[in-house]
Amino acid sequence: MQKILKKNTFTLWLLGAVLLAILYPGPGSKGGFLLPEFTTKLGVWVIFFLQGLGLPTGELATGYRPKRLHAFVLSWNYLLFPLVTGLVLIPLSLILPVELRLGFWLLAIVPTTVSSAVVFSTVSGGNTSNAIFSTVFSNLLSVILVPAVAVAYLAAETEAEIPLALLVTRLFILIILPLIIGQVIRKCLPVQAAAVAKKTKSLGNWIILLIVHCAFAGSVSAGILDGLGGGAIAAVIGSTVLLLLVVSGLVWWSAALLKPTRGQRITAFFCASQKSLATGLPLATSILASAPGVVDMATLLIPLMCYHPAQLILAGILSGQWSVIENSDGSSVATDSE
Repeated sequence: MQKILKKNTFTLWLLGAVLLAILYPGPGSKGGFLLPEFTTKLGVWVIFFLQGLGLPTGELATGYRPKRLHAFVLSWNYLLFPLVTGLVLIPLSLILPVELRLGFWLLAIVPTTVSSAVVFSTVSGGNTSNAIFSTVFSNLLSVILVPAVAVAYLAAETEAEIPLALLVTRLFILIILPLIIGQVIRKCLPVQAAAVAKKTKSLGNWIILLIVHCAFAGSVSAGILDGLGGGAIAAVIGSTVLLLLVVSGLVWWSAALLKPTRGQRITAFFCASQKSLATGLPLATSILASAPGVVDMATLLIPLMCYHPAQLILAGILSGQWSVIENSDGSSVATDSE
């Protein structure tokens, strides 16, 4: 039991942040002492600055081949995953409110994880350099692709007018600029930057908890979440698990069509099937800040928040199995998947 709790510590803290927002929404609401209008934006900037400090982009030069692997990952991140999501949403369209349906579309178009996909690829015997290149490329493209798709969808569903150029500029300042600054510092002071990145590794998770707490606190204070019934929440949870299993199965099967090495196939699996909460949150926050009152932030995040722990649990199970390496004499050695 203790080992299970340790593995799912962040998920438990995430649930705690939501519960605290429901019980005591005042501090995280607009005008509360947590100052969400300022601290959430600062938190996003810090997250990507720290990613820039810790990102070993020197491996990008060795990880961009084979190109078909990265084309495969991007196809799943931004084309095939939304297609599968649309099929899953067809039977749910009658019972889910529009905000939750929009939440599923947000989940479908956010990029892959960075640290999780790289870590799970590495411990499972995948190609680390390929994983780094795919995750970085996917997240950089998301700054342009996600706002463009989201703006088009919101305009069709709600007739909201969002200036795309201004939104992309804001996202560049919020996401790309701190990433570049972190990388410049890493190039100039590699030892010190690596030490800071290692010591502040958990800070990003705490910032995510703050953003989630403030989003739900604001929605609770406005009474927006009152209309969500238990049936809708149960449908979202069940649907995200189903979506994860279907996508994971299809990704693993279709990756074989590339005729990859075992390591490349494992890397393709984790990079193509996972979705980033760390990048999805600031993208959603910035998009909705450009169209206030159109969609509730907390409701929009529910599918992504359900998918995130589910993908980590599945990845933990699979990495434990795939980390069993066959020795030349046929014996097996199990590596630590923690």
